[in-house]
Amino acid sequence: MASTLLQIRGVDPATRDELAARAARRGLSLTAYLRDLLQREVATPDLAEVLARVDARSESSAVSAVDIIRADRDSR
Repeated sequence: MASTLLQIRGVDPATRDELAARAARRGLSLTAYLRDLLQREVATPDLAEVLARVDARSESSAVSAVDIIRADRDSR
């Protein structure tokens, strides 16, 4: 797998130290810890993607949520 160099400037020293401490607690280098953190972030869908999935699923439904709620209320 090819890798790319990524540099982040302007990180507060306290932030860097906390990240290094977290990495050490997990037995990882700071680089490995940050790589894992970035990979987890990319693997998690953002809100726009989740909403798009919900919208796509609701368009394929034959019955709307409004119809289901109305039918439930009418049956009481």
